Amino acid sequence: MSLLDKYPCDNTTAPTYLSYSTASFSILNTIVASVGNSLVILAVLLDPNKDLRSPFNYFVANLSVADLVVGLIMGPLSTIYHIFEGLDMLKERFKDAVHITFFISCTASLLSLTALALDRYLAITYPLIYRTKLNPFRALLVAVLVWIVSILLPMIYFIVGYNKFRFVFANTAIAITFAVLIFTNVKIFKYLRCQVQQWDNLHDSTEENLAMKRAMKWEKKITKTLVIVLVLFLAFYLPACICIYIINFCSSCDCVFIHWVRDIQFVLVMANSGVDPLCTHGD
Repeated sequence: MSLLDKYPCDNTTAPTYLSYSTASFSILNTIVASVGNSLVILAVLLDPNKDLRSPFNYFVANLSVADLVVGLIMGPLSTIYHIFEGLDMLKERFKDAVHITFFISCTASLLSLTALALDRYLAITYPLIYRTKLNPFRALLVAVLVWIVSILLPMIYFIVGYNKFRFVFANTAIAITFAVLIFTNVKIFKYLRCQVQQWDNLHDSTEENLAMKRAMKWEKKITKTLVIVLVLFLAFYLPACICIYIINFCSSCDCVFIHWVRDIQFVLVMANSGVDPLCTHGD
């Protein structure tokens, strides 16, 4: 099976029980992702005191919008897709609609995660520049840019096909997001540890020092959220990437196994959109 080939089991029907099982999961994820992400978005937009209207929380809301697309659009499409697959009624054009929606929502989610990580990195390591340069309006502009790129980039899918684009996506977008998350988290924790050590050596409790400690305590709390997001990203996307490699390079695998791996990869990415609100709702 070559990377340049189409999906290796395109001409072999998936087991009916697998198609219906994935359809059932899609229904469940539709409910969970829709409710959870809607609550996060409403919390930011309807906050009466505007305490949540910070650049960081706008990026959180943008991530929730991407995940909400999975819940409201991708979930129902996936349900119909796998029911039709089980009935052997799946049409090529409908496949394209599901695949392109999948890649758009994934790209938006990954870019939003990258924006979150860079926001925390700048806020903690360059606080003065961050406060003067990044305001909620500019955060909204970044969010709009995220969606423009997320819509345009997956159009390459129509040129290279699903299997090849999925493989390239795993080795570029997912890999870059992972690298950014690791880099920013390491840098942030090194900086925070250095700051804590410096303040521990200060014996005077001036108002300025106390205010700085309170601010840093708040930044540490938000950064912990970013770490949880990183762990969840690894927990879902790393196995999904392994599945993509298996699909492309396991020449000895039969098609039943390949269909299982295909659906597991799909389910893992969708499930990530359902659990993201669990670690962002508290901010």
